[in-house]
Amino acid sequence: MSDTPDRSTPWADTLRRPWTALCAAAAVVLGPAAYTASALMQANAAPLRHTQSPHRRL
Repeated sequence: MSDTPDRSTPWADTLRRPWTALCAAAAVVLGPAAYTASALMQANAAPLRHTQSPHRRL
């Protein structure tokens, strides 16, 4: 018999599963990409700014 207690916890068991690692990696990769895509969509939706041309005819 072993005198050492089992130190396994539900969280430790969860963190050892391959799907947990895969989902964590996907969140790290896709999170910033989604934020960037959202910012680009907002920038494209903004009205165009018309600047005055220095060679404007009167």
